Amino acid sequence: MNSLVPVNQTKAIAAVPMKEWFSAQEIADAQVRLRLTVMPQTKQGVINYVKRNDWHSFAEQHREREARGGGYEYHISLFPDALRAAILAERSTEITLVETQAKKNRELAKRSALSTASLSARQREVMNARATILSAVEMLQVGHGMSRSQAIRCFVQDAEATGISEDVLATANDRAGAASKNISGRTIHRWFEKRDEIGLGALAPLPTKEKQEIPAWFWQFLRFYAQPQKPALSETLEKFLKAWPAHLVAPNYDQVRRLMNRLDESFGTLERHRGREGSLTIKSRMAYVMRSTDDLLPTCVYTADGKTFDAEVQHPLHGQPFRPEITSVVDVATRKCVGFSVGLAENTIGVVDALRHACEENGICAIFYVDRGPGFKNDALDNQLTGVIGRLGITKLHSLPYNSQARGIIERFNGSVWNPLSKEFDTYIGADMDRQAKQRAFKETRRDIKTLGTSRRLPSWEQFLTACRNAIAAYNAKSHSELPGKMSPNQYWEYHQSKGFEIVPVLEAESNDLFRPYSRRKTNRALVEFLGNSYFHLDLERYHGEYVLVGYDIHDASKVWVREIEMMDGEEAMGRLICIAIFSGNEERYIPLTMERAALEKRANARAKRLNDHLAEVEAELSPARFLEASATAPMPIIDITPEPVSAPNVEILADYQRPAEPEMPKRRTFASDEELAAWAIQNPESLTSNQVRVLRGCLQQPTAIELFRLSGIDLEALRNVLRAVA
Repeated sequence: MNSLVPVNQTKAIAAVPMKEWFSAQEIADAQVRLRLTVMPQTKQGVINYVKRNDWHSFAEQHREREARGGGYEYHISLFPDALRAAILAERSTEITLVETQAKKNRELAKRSALSTASLSARQREVMNARATILSAVEMLQVGHGMSRSQAIRCFVQDAEATGISEDVLATANDRAGAASKNISGRTIHRWFEKRDEIGLGALAPLPTKEKQEIPAWFWQFLRFYAQPQKPALSETLEKFLKAWPAHLVAPNYDQVRRLMNRLDESFGTLERHRGREGSLTIKSRMAYVMRSTDDLLPTCVYTADGKTFDAEVQHPLHGQPFRPEITSVVDVATRKCVGFSVGLAENTIGVVDALRHACEENGICAIFYVDRGPGFKNDALDNQLTGVIGRLGITKLHSLPYNSQARGIIERFNGSVWNPLSKEFDTYIGADMDRQAKQRAFKETRRDIKTLGTSRRLPSWEQFLTACRNAIAAYNAKSHSELPGKMSPNQYWEYHQSKGFEIVPVLEAESNDLFRPYSRRKTNRALVEFLGNSYFHLDLERYHGEYVLVGYDIHDASKVWVREIEMMDGEEAMGRLICIAIFSGNEERYIPLTMERAALEKRANARAKRLNDHLAEVEAELSPARFLEASATAPMPIIDITPEPVSAPNVEILADYQRPAEPEMPKRRTFASDEELAAWAIQNPESLTSNQVRVLRGCLQQPTAIELFRLSGIDLEALRNVLRAVA
């Protein structure tokens, strides 16, 4: 890891006088504080070290102390390189922490005074547009190794390349009928200064035009230059001039060379090599600059990824074996796992829940670095109006192909935590699992579930979640080779806190609104429908027949948050909060249906439809065979089988005869309930009949029956052992 000091911090560091003279006791204290061993860590040891190295022979690098007690002080230039660098880095970190804390205090004060529910549509639209532009510039800065000035110049030259549309630029200008949608670099610099000083509320539109610094013909020249054969500059110019119009003044070699230098200044040296080198070579040029984490503070960058667990566990709903999907969030600076979520598949619900857990427990991050999977690239996260990322003020950065250095942090976490955890279970199905043992575990779990409803090899959902929490706690407390002094993630996090670092918390007034997705719905007589649930509030009565925005919690369906829809330049925008509507019940359900449950039902219905389609296909394949087989059979002759009439028997005569006595059968034992049968079976396993075994096995496959057995005090494990012995 590289100890790099950002440019914007260098000026602040230079303005503060530095301590250059240290006594022997101060040198020893610095050794202990910085956890270094290049010099002794006691005062007497330092004095002996000074004598051995003859520091007193350097007249200008040592002096007598003016303080009481006498002794000598030594200049920092005499210190070993490691100690001198550590003291300079400590000074830089202290200044950075002071500035960062002051900035966060101002931002928290601004956010506390500003209620998101009271913002008008125009306030929200303009602030979001300008925040989007600043986020795009920061993405260029992080993604391409640029300084802030270089990233701004790149954005001004080609805003569309960053995904910013002309509508967003026009909204940021905030001028009615503005003909130009260009924003100057100076304006963006001012936006950054005001945002850093006051907050997002201080952003103001100052549209100007930016002059083009590089002539248009130079970009055509780069097409000849950007070839994998790597032609020389003079050879490229010669080929380019062959297509140059004769009536125009042709550029010369010096002009092209100066423009190439200007290209390096504006966009960095990587642009010179694009097209001449492949993606892997380009990656090697920018990796060591981009992925240094020495100057990062906790919560600066969170990285996340989904991981399919490599062992089967018991499904929480139907109890069948399946592999859950784990979404983990890791802080890049400290390598601490700050949040996670476990679901049935990597989807939007799991990602939002993991991000919510991380932000509420450990603070809001500045950058969210993820891949381009559907779980991380969707409307619930990215929507400019209702997305979670925009409302949190987070800059989301997607990893690029062949540029996954920071993604390697989360990949290493998966390999250090989830892969070893999956091997602790008998149902592990990874690539390195013995094939014979894997097949044996597979057959045994399926056989046990078919006969008993569960398997001893298959971990329950509660056991799996407990194992996940314990694995994360162990990882956060374990020494990490990439951290200073091989500290653990928890220790490094606490080290930053001891230096004055504080998280940006989710305020209580924001916690209920930031992570809530919204959907467009129509009101009807003070009611609003969502997911088949009815929600009621008297304030909705005057919005009868109008469309509103309904915000919901994916885990709690007891209430929804209803907002107005305002029109902004002919488009809909989120308005003020109307009310919090409460679930009132309906004809379909007695309990409200959560978003999470709705997703599970949708997935189950789709699976059932696929199975029905497959069954219909199988039946269609059998139908022609039956038809052909019936056609090939010879017709049967028609035979009159009408019975001759028989006279009715004389009942009185039959009554005179004595019927033979039937043998007495032993009485079969009956039970009033399945619970009574189960309790008797445990006490009398040798008397079980095959029909009773079948009934008990069927009960153990039903969650309701299992719960009744448990409430009745029946030992489920003893009952399963009895049924295994019978089998």
